[in-house]
Amino acid sequence: MGAKFINDEIPASVLHNALAFGTTVKGDITTDGDFRLDGRLEGTISCGGKIVIGETAEVEGDIISVNAEIFGRVTGSITTSEVLVLKPTAIIKGIITTQALVVEPSAKFSGTCNMTLETEDNEIAPGNNLFPEAMPATPLIEGFVAMGNMNDDKLF
Repeated sequence: MGAKFINDEIPASVLHNALAFGTTVKGDITTDGDFRLDGRLEGTISCGGKIVIGETAEVEGDIISVNAEIFGRVTGSITTSEVLVLKPTAIIKGIITTQALVVEPSAKFSGTCNMTLETEDNEIAPGNNLFPEAMPATPLIEGFVAMGNMNDDKLF
């Protein structure tokens, strides 16, 4: 006696998919719900929820999801619209694009990371500038410039 859903539709929040250890997929995977990968993927995975790349997992390709936790190996790009967590056993080679990044001790990452907060016009949102306009440039040594006043405790 399982749960009944209107028009036999199962909400994405109930869906949990997995690819087990010892399984290899060559191609793309798309899912609306959460996904756990413990096997090997050569391709792209697009996940409408949270993806977990397990300790035994290997991905050669791209990961696109809302949130992600990486324990295994990824060679390619990882794009999350919210939070990406790199666990201690994670080994990442590639490009990361996310709103928030958590790198736990011992996680390994080689590549680039983009963490801008963009508006609908693809512009950096106000208040998220790395160097606010209020901070004047101060010469330190000829050819080098620091932002702010050298006597200011808030410099770094």
